[in-house]
Amino acid sequence: MTSIPTLALNGEAILLKNMRVTVSQQFQDKDQSGQTSATTKSEQGAKGKELRISGEIPFKKPEILKRIFELASATDADGKRIKYRVAHEVARAVNFREATFSGMLDAPQQDGKMAWLVTFTLAEHVSVQEKREARATGKATAKKQTASSTGQSGGQNAGEDEEKLTWFERRVLKPVNDALG
Repeated sequence: MTSIPTLALNGEAILLKNMRVTVSQQFQDKDQSGQTSATTKSEQGAKGKELRISGEIPFKKPEILKRIFELASATDADGKRIKYRVAHEVARAVNFREATFSGMLDAPQQDGKMAWLVTFTLAEHVSVQEKREARATGKATAKKQTASSTGQSGGQNAGEDEEKLTWFERRVLKPVNDALG
């Protein structure tokens, strides 16, 4: 019986039999009710997703177990855990791309089977939520920079800006903008 590799980290197949992959995401909130019976909560954001993976490795193949432990403990030149590109259908479905090993990696023996039951967690490195927040703050920063540079511009910069404006912007939008202040 051969196992079909359904999980790969940086293109390297993780060969586990009877593999189960569970995706989870935590939504932080805080109780705002104090000592009352109210159910008011304040949202504190969505945290990154996690993939919990479990599967069996036969005793005949200890090199697979060794390789998983090597991947989990690998660090880069700065001493930080390595980030892996994750390839799995569940990861693809929830837009989970990069991850690091997180929590605990364990491999107890299976009762009645000649195998280890390997369980580990991959935590999303840069979550979709983090990317959205970064884009939102980036847009706000860009708008602030544009407004401040326009307010501080001298006569020469104003002439350069007019050359960059299209006919519609120069003839329609600019007079309306100037009239509004």
